[in-house]
Amino acid sequence: MQISTYNDVVSRARELSRDLDLDLLFRTYLFIPRKILRDAIREFGGQLDGKLLDVGCGRQQYRRFLNCDQYFGIEWCLEKRPPVVADVTQIPFRDRAFDSALCTEVLEHLPEPGRCLDEIRRVVKPGGSVFFTVPMTVHTHSEPHDFYRYTEYGLRYLLEKHGFEIVTLRRLGGVVSVMASRGINLGCEAMSERLDRSALRGLRRLLVTPLAAGGSLALYGLSRLMDGVEQRDAIGWAAMCRRVAN
Repeated sequence: MQISTYNDVVSRARELSRDLDLDLLFRTYLFIPRKILRDAIREFGGQLDGKLLDVGCGRQQYRRFLNCDQYFGIEWCLEKRPPVVADVTQIPFRDRAFDSALCTEVLEHLPEPGRCLDEIRRVVKPGGSVFFTVPMTVHTHSEPHDFYRYTEYGLRYLLEKHGFEIVTLRRLGGVVSVMASRGINLGCEAMSERLDRSALRGLRRLLVTPLAAGGSLALYGLSRLMDGVEQRDAIGWAAMCRRVAN
């Protein structure tokens, strides 16, 4: 009985942590951009219904925000244990097999992103909803598979060129969130490197995590108030699209 009660409490605590995105807060120094991205998927994911394909699904971390009846995910990396291991530029499904699709933070990692877009258009039914996100101001990552950053105009051109009608184009973050996330990430990495060279290296996580978490929460709150003031910068872009019939 006591074990059951304890397990229930732990389960509820984990669920609450995920709902408040505290799992991001203590897992990464990039809380601000990850929180902004997750909020966008949480907002638009309800529009992705029916039979859905998650292109570049990773560890399927956004599956719970989707409104689909059937979920299929593809990812080239077997390490992440995706439902289907496949190249996103050669999607192994028949034409018009899906009602909707999700493609988040994938296009920047492809030397020829148009090939992926053509494949998504091929496997999604005409009129189907497809949600894309891309970075604009993010540090280099997943090297050497990191090729592009996108402005609003570049993303619009690319999506329309490959047969997608943009229903909603949303700026993700702004100048404050860009500066805050970059500052926290660089500062925490520098502190971690210094601690690793000192006698306190065993306490690195204990010392750095509270600073990263506190700074992230404070600056995230500030970014919510100030990001809309300056419109020339963004962490990234989100586009809810419709697959054009012809």
